[in-house]
Amino acid sequence: MKKHSIILGTILLFFLTSCQKELSDNFTVYAGDPRNDTIWTATTPSTAPIHQLAKQFFPDLLVDSFECSTGDTLTFKDEIELLIPAAACTDNSGTIVTGKVKIEFFRLKKKGDFIKFFKPTTAGKYLLETAGGFFIRITRNGQELKLAPNTAITIRFRDSEDPKNNMQVFHARETIPFISNGIDTAHTWVRHTDTSWIRTWQKTDPSSNALLKGYELTTNQLRWIGANRYIDSSLLHTSIFAYLPQNFTNKNTVLYAVFVDQKIVVSLSPDARSKAFTAPQIPRGAKIKILSFSRLGTDLYMGIKDINDVGTMNTYKIEPQKKSLTDILNVINSL
Repeated sequence: MKKHSIILGTILLFFLTSCQKELSDNFTVYAGDPRNDTIWTATTPSTAPIHQLAKQFFPDLLVDSFECSTGDTLTFKDEIELLIPAAACTDNSGTIVTGKVKIEFFRLKKKGDFIKFFKPTTAGKYLLETAGGFFIRITRNGQELKLAPNTAITIRFRDSEDPKNNMQVFHARETIPFISNGIDTAHTWVRHTDTSWIRTWQKTDPSSNALLKGYELTTNQLRWIGANRYIDSSLLHTSIFAYLPQNFTNKNTVLYAVFVDQKIVVSLSPDARSKAFTAPQIPRGAKIKILSFSRLGTDLYMGIKDINDVGTMNTYKIEPQKKSLTDILNVINSL
């Protein structure tokens, strides 16, 4: 009898332990639950749960207005000035717009901002170090406007780091024009046709006597704008691979590698055949943090893996944990 009690107790302990492990490598069927879906797809469908992450992660844009006929200089926090010349905007027919127009603005200042907008700092397979990015949209009566021919705006902004003299203007190639419609999985940065270096500046703050430094870029395009530079392509590099429990697929999960010592954010692309996420061109010896973000049903999951030396081992296992949206955003904002 005593032997039977021990066996029964062992079985119950195993059962309780298994129940606490909500998601594991050993797939469990959950009746009517989205965690049952372990199917990967060749491309990420527009109805995939990851697109709901975009609606939860996107921060609010700053909204202002200006008189288009006369132009304006708009000032935002963090020493940002946006210089807009007179008669700068046209509608879809090419007609110069007059009167009051609406401007939406956001600065991608920290590495976490690039994650919240799902805009990794890459140009195709090449890695970009960034000094920051901007989203600028100008509309009138709901219609999006563009800059007139031979017209450019100037963005003057402060940076907490010493400005680098070889930054260039980049623009995002978009496949989803409405940023609230989901993640643009085909996003890439494209260098502007004007490849000259972005101007740098410095001045003394009269109130604190502190030395302020930053950049001044000029562009003839709106929407996504970046101050970026290619990293040294001669560095030894490798590909990295990340595996997750089988409940986490390319339909419900996105991964990013964030460089600890540089402002670089890389998206790990899904590979349906190997059921892994991968990124090429990662410099050997780099110190990075891999983060996974998932939406299964209405639940959110996040996984974190700190890598101190890429190249010692380049295949990593990520173990996502259920988190609140607040917890996830706190981690993203700390990057």
